Amino acid sequence: MSHKILVSHESPISILDNSIHYNDYDYALVHLFEKLPNYYEFFKSSLSRGRQVLLDNSIFELGTAFDSDKFANYVRELKPSYYIVPDVLEKGYETVKSFAEFTAKYNDLPGLKIGAVQGKTYDELVDCYKYMSEYADYIAISFDFSYYIVTGTGKTKLERWCSGRQHFINDLIQDGVWKWSKPPSSRLLSC
Repeated sequence: MSHKILVSHESPISILDNSIHYNDYDYALVHLFEKLPNYYEFFKSSLSRGRQVLLDNSIFELGTAFDSDKFANYVRELKPSYYIVPDVLEKGYETVKSFAEFTAKYNDLPGLKIGAVQGKTYDELVDCYKYMSEYADYIAISFDFSYYIVTGTGKTKLERWCSGRQHFINDLIQDGVWKWSKPPSSRLLSC
């Protein structure tokens, strides 16, 4: 079975309206909702036009996930197609705890849950992946783990990140960990 890889590029607010012509779905950063009401309204309008919207917890931009209570409120208000459950950068066991607590506390949120895999070692990443493959609707595997700097090949950090993620996924497959029945959000996300 083949799947089309859907792509969405984060776009400057000044060209958001045009982004529907080159994006397969719309990708929203929650931390911008409070500062920029027109940014929030763009995604609300996208959903009303039948487009898919993925709501990110803004961890990459903020360094820590957006406030969980406020995030849950935005998920309720916006009703995105998908949302990334708050995670903890490169801390797999804390990410599992965050996912479990968030989904228990907010078990009635609309949309599909994306569980982000986090960790610094292969074992920690695998443990986090296994948990997400059981409890998340989709799985996200980040592009920028420090683990990739060690396992990746290339002269630059970007080359190591790119090849490192490919190696990590291949290792999951080779070790029989990859869950083929679980759709990866990489079908949705372009990193």
